[in-house]
Amino acid sequence: MKSNIRKIGNSKGIVIPPAFLAEFRLEKDSDVEIELRSDGILIKPTGNPRAGWEQRFQENSGQVEEPESDFYEGISNAFDEEEWTW
Repeated sequence: MKSNIRKIGNSKGIVIPPAFLAEFRLEKDSDVEIELRSDGILIKPTGNPRAGWEQRFQENSGQVEEPESDFYEGISNAFDEEEWTW
């Protein structure tokens, strides 16, 4: 994608397309890190990239309550039936 440098107040800047911002969950006032590299400028989000994953997982899976404490409860296999000694 091509863009151009624009005057923004006393500075210069570029407009970042909404799709690019959504890809990294960036919005107004999000903190980013800017690095000057030999081949250009790198802009990347700061902070923990996994922050909020658990909440987003629950929202997307429809699960809002706590998961079961023992996922395998009630499930048995040959080892349980033949080799395990109580």
